[in-house]
Amino acid sequence: MPEGSETTAQPVDAPATRVRSASASPFLAGVGAIVLAVLLGFCAYAGSVALAAAYLLSALVVAVGWPMLLGLPRERSSSLVLGIAAVSMTVIVGWADTADGIRWVTAALAISLALVFLQSLVSRGERERVVISLAVMSLGLGALASGAFIADAALRDHGREAVVAALAGASLGTALDVALRGRERLSEATLPVSLLLGIGAGLIAAAVAGVPWNAPLVAGLLGAGVSHAFRSILRAAARLGGPAAQLALGSATVLFVGVLPTAATWFFAQIS
Repeated sequence: MPEGSETTAQPVDAPATRVRSASASPFLAGVGAIVLAVLLGFCAYAGSVALAAAYLLSALVVAVGWPMLLGLPRERSSSLVLGIAAVSMTVIVGWADTADGIRWVTAALAISLALVFLQSLVSRGERERVVISLAVMSLGLGALASGAFIADAALRDHGREAVVAALAGASLGTALDVALRGRERLSEATLPVSLLLGIGAGLIAAAVAGVPWNAPLVAGLLGAGVSHAFRSILRAAARLGGPAAQLALGSATVLFVGVLPTAATWFFAQIS
């Protein structure tokens, strides 16, 4: 009887340990988002080489943890495809200031998507899981491609301030979302408070740099709103992920808003 009781006790302790790990790991998404946003924002002022290094770090975090975050059946091959995309887009980010190389992001994205489809063709899983895998990988590649456009925004007038605002809106919104998770009444205020934080980040960035506030404000506002929508899509999976998955969520949330500073600065340049 004692031996039997010990045998039945072992499987009870393992799930309890996993639950404790899963309940603590979501905070890594907020911490990772803030750290990577600060790093990318600083490197946007430091030059293309520094920005490429910061982007590579953020993209590799996504490549490693993204398949874990959403439970893809072929984690290693999926991480390999995302890693190839991360390295190729890093080269583009480092090249962007000399030959307008950011235009090659579309080519890198197309090749990466072709690899994703090739991976799905050789997969032996059910059709439904193959479709889900395609959607998940496409979303991850979209985040990497969007993040590469930070290099383009950094070359535009007032673009660096817009980058700082968008990254601040996304990262602060992620941290707030994680902090209020599980509190029903307070969690309802996550979106409006995140939008206010994004607006505040844009105004502060513009005031410190002494530039017009329009593009940074819009970039901060959109960064907070778009990142909130991105997290809402992945919310169920994010609660189940481990540390690597949560870091990938934080990094992907930050990179996903990378195209917004370019869009904001381009728009106001056209109407001015």
